Amino acid sequence: MKVSNKSLWTTVTIGSSVGLIASLIQTIERINSALNPKVALSCDLNSIFSCTNVFNAWQSRVFGFSNSLICMIFFATTAGLALAALTGSKLNLKLRYVFQFFSVFFLAFGAWYLWQSTFRIGYICIFCIFCYSAVIAMNWAWFRINYKDYKLSKNMKTKIQQFVDNGGDIFIAIIWAIVIAAMIIFKFW
Repeated sequence: MKVSNKSLWTTVTIGSSVGLIASLIQTIERINSALNPKVALSCDLNSIFSCTNVFNAWQSRVFGFSNSLICMIFFATTAGLALAALTGSKLNLKLRYVFQFFSVFFLAFGAWYLWQSTFRIGYICIFCIFCYSAVIAMNWAWFRINYKDYKLSKNMKTKIQQFVDNGGDIFIAIIWAIVIAAMIIFKFW
Protein backbone atom coordinates (compact mmCIF):
# COMPACT_ATOMS: atom_id res chain seq x y z
CA MET A 1 0.00 0.00 0.00
CA LYS A 2 1.57 3.25 -1.18
CA VAL A 3 1.43 6.26 1.14
CA SER A 4 3.06 9.58 0.26
CA ASN A 5 5.81 11.05 2.41
CA LYS A 6 3.66 14.13 2.89
CA SER A 7 0.88 11.97 4.36
CA LEU A 8 3.37 10.28 6.68
CA TRP A 9 4.78 13.57 7.94
CA THR A 10 1.22 14.86 8.32
CA THR A 11 0.44 11.79 10.46
CA VAL A 12 3.47 12.52 12.66
CA THR A 13 2.47 16.20 12.89
CA ILE A 14 -1.14 15.48 13.80
CA GLY A 15 -0.19 12.68 16.19
CA SER A 16 2.39 14.77 17.99
CA SER A 17 -0.02 17.73 18.14
CA VAL A 18 -2.76 15.58 19.68
CA GLY A 19 -0.25 14.13 22.14
CA LEU A 20 1.12 17.58 22.99
CA ILE A 21 -2.33 19.03 23.67
CA ALA A 22 -3.37 16.01 25.75
CA SER A 23 -0.15 16.03 27.80
CA LEU A 24 -0.37 19.81 28.27
CA ILE A 25 -3.95 19.56 29.57
CA GLN A 26 -2.89 16.63 31.74
CA THR A 27 -0.06 18.71 33.21
CA ILE A 28 -2.42 21.61 33.94
CA GLU A 29 -4.86 19.20 35.61
CA ARG A 30 -2.03 17.73 37.65
CA ILE A 31 -0.96 21.21 38.82
CA ASN A 32 -4.59 22.00 39.74
CA SER A 33 -4.75 18.74 41.68
CA ALA A 34 -1.54 19.57 43.56
CA LEU A 35 -2.73 23.09 44.43
CA ASN A 36 -6.15 21.95 45.59
CA PRO A 37 -6.41 18.19 46.18
CA LYS A 38 -10.13 18.42 47.03
CA VAL A 39 -11.23 20.01 43.75
CA ALA A 40 -12.76 17.71 41.12
CA LEU A 41 -10.76 17.66 37.91
CA SER A 42 -12.38 17.99 34.50
CA CYS A 43 -10.89 14.63 33.53
CA ASP A 44 -12.60 12.80 36.40
CA LEU A 45 -15.47 11.61 34.24
CA ASN A 46 -16.78 8.52 36.05
CA SER A 47 -15.74 5.43 38.00
CA ILE A 48 -13.51 4.27 35.12
CA PHE A 49 -12.01 7.48 33.74
CA SER A 50 -10.44 9.27 36.70
CA CYS A 51 -7.24 11.24 36.29
CA THR A 52 -7.00 12.03 40.00
CA ASN A 53 -6.65 8.37 40.92
CA VAL A 54 -4.09 7.81 38.17
CA PHE A 55 -2.12 10.96 39.12
CA ASN A 56 -1.84 9.79 42.72
CA ALA A 57 -0.24 6.47 41.75
CA TRP A 58 3.55 6.06 41.67
CA GLN A 59 3.34 4.89 38.03
CA SER A 60 2.44 8.42 36.91
CA ARG A 61 5.83 9.72 38.07
CA VAL A 62 7.99 6.68 37.47
CA PHE A 63 11.02 8.85 36.58
CA GLY A 64 10.62 11.06 39.65
CA PHE A 65 8.41 13.69 38.02
CA SER A 66 5.15 13.69 36.08
CA ASN A 67 5.11 11.47 33.00
CA SER A 68 3.17 14.21 31.22
CA LEU A 69 6.26 16.48 31.31
CA ILE A 70 8.27 13.88 29.39
CA CYS A 71 5.40 13.53 26.95
CA MET A 72 5.21 17.29 26.40
CA ILE A 73 8.91 17.41 25.52
CA PHE A 74 8.66 14.39 23.23
CA PHE A 75 5.53 15.54 21.41
CA ALA A 76 6.70 19.16 21.06
CA THR A 77 10.08 18.24 19.57
CA THR A 78 8.49 15.64 17.30
CA ALA A 79 5.91 18.17 16.09
CA GLY A 80 8.68 20.64 15.29
CA LEU A 81 10.65 18.03 13.39
CA ALA A 82 7.59 16.88 11.45
CA LEU A 83 6.66 20.45 10.55
CA ALA A 84 10.20 21.04 9.31
CA ALA A 85 9.91 17.96 7.10
CA LEU A 86 6.48 19.02 5.84
CA THR A 87 7.89 22.38 4.77
CA GLY A 88 10.62 20.74 2.73
CA SER A 89 13.55 20.23 5.10
CA LYS A 90 15.64 17.16 4.40
CA LEU A 91 16.16 15.52 7.78
CA ASN A 92 19.32 13.69 8.73
CA LEU A 93 18.90 9.90 8.79
CA LYS A 94 20.39 9.56 12.28
CA LEU A 95 18.01 12.20 13.60
CA ARG A 96 15.06 10.31 12.10
CA TYR A 97 16.32 7.07 13.68
CA VAL A 98 16.62 8.78 17.08
CA PHE A 99 13.03 10.01 16.88
CA GLN A 100 11.84 6.59 15.74
CA PHE A 101 13.68 5.03 18.70
CA PHE A 102 11.94 7.39 21.15
CA SER A 103 8.62 6.72 19.47
CA VAL A 104 9.13 2.97 19.97
CA PHE A 105 10.21 3.66 23.56
CA PHE A 106 6.95 5.55 24.19
CA LEU A 107 4.99 2.74 22.52
CA ALA A 108 6.47 0.26 25.01
CA PHE A 109 6.27 2.66 27.96
CA GLY A 110 2.67 3.54 27.11
CA ALA A 111 1.70 -0.13 26.91
CA TRP A 112 3.24 -0.71 30.34
CA TYR A 113 1.58 2.41 31.75
CA LEU A 114 -1.86 1.54 30.39
CA TRP A 115 -1.47 -2.00 31.75
CA GLN A 116 -0.57 -0.57 35.16
CA SER A 117 -3.38 1.96 34.97
CA THR A 118 -5.94 -0.68 33.99
CA PHE A 119 -4.97 -3.61 36.21
CA ARG A 120 -3.00 -2.14 39.13
CA ILE A 121 -4.42 1.35 39.64
CA GLY A 122 -7.89 0.40 38.40
CA TYR A 123 -8.64 3.67 36.58
CA ILE A 124 -7.95 5.13 33.15
CA CYS A 125 -6.70 8.62 32.38
CA ILE A 126 -8.51 9.85 29.27
CA PHE A 127 -5.56 12.04 28.28
CA CYS A 128 -3.27 9.01 28.39
CA ILE A 129 -5.55 7.31 25.87
CA PHE A 130 -5.20 10.27 23.51
CA CYS A 131 -1.41 10.30 23.94
CA TYR A 132 -1.13 6.57 23.38
CA SER A 133 -3.36 6.63 20.30
CA ALA A 134 -1.09 9.32 18.87
CA VAL A 135 2.01 7.24 19.65
CA ILE A 136 0.56 4.21 17.81
CA ALA A 137 -0.10 6.29 14.68
CA MET A 138 3.30 7.97 14.93
CA ASN A 139 5.11 4.62 15.19
CA TRP A 140 3.46 3.45 12.00
CA ALA A 141 4.45 6.67 10.22
CA TRP A 142 8.05 6.61 11.52
CA PHE A 143 8.43 3.03 10.31
CA ARG A 144 7.14 4.00 6.87
CA ILE A 145 9.40 7.05 6.72
CA ASN A 146 12.56 5.15 7.71
CA TYR A 147 12.28 1.51 6.63
CA LYS A 148 13.87 1.95 3.20
CA ASP A 149 17.00 3.37 4.85
CA TYR A 150 17.52 0.52 7.35
CA LYS A 151 20.97 -1.06 7.06
CA LEU A 152 19.79 -4.59 6.23
CA SER A 153 20.60 -7.30 3.71
CA LYS A 154 18.98 -7.08 0.30
CA ASN A 155 16.91 -10.18 1.10
CA MET A 156 15.60 -8.66 4.34
CA LYS A 157 14.83 -5.34 2.61
CA THR A 158 12.82 -7.25 -0.02
CA LYS A 159 10.83 -9.03 2.71
CA ILE A 160 10.14 -5.76 4.52
CA GLN A 161 9.05 -4.14 1.24
CA GLN A 162 6.63 -7.01 0.59
CA PHE A 163 5.36 -6.71 4.15
CA VAL A 164 4.69 -2.98 3.63
CA ASP A 165 3.21 -3.51 0.15
CA ASN A 166 0.74 -5.99 1.65
CA GLY A 167 -0.22 -3.56 4.43
CA GLY A 168 1.38 -5.64 7.18
CA ASP A 169 2.54 -2.57 9.07
CA ILE A 170 -0.96 -1.10 9.02
CA PHE A 171 -2.36 -4.43 10.19
CA ILE A 172 0.06 -4.51 13.15
CA ALA A 173 -0.81 -0.93 14.15
CA ILE A 174 -4.53 -1.74 14.04
CA ILE A 175 -4.09 -5.00 15.97
CA TRP A 176 -1.98 -3.17 18.57
CA ALA A 177 -4.74 -0.60 19.08
CA ILE A 178 -7.41 -3.33 19.25
CA VAL A 179 -5.43 -5.27 21.87
CA ILE A 180 -5.08 -2.15 24.04
CA ALA A 181 -8.79 -1.34 23.66
CA ALA A 182 -9.74 -4.97 24.38
CA MET A 183 -7.57 -4.98 27.50
CA ILE A 184 -9.42 -1.94 28.85
CA ILE A 185 -12.85 -3.25 27.83
CA PHE A 186 -12.10 -6.67 29.34
CA LYS A 187 -11.21 -5.09 32.67
CA PHE A 188 -14.06 -2.61 32.96
CA TRP A 189 -16.97 -4.22 31.11
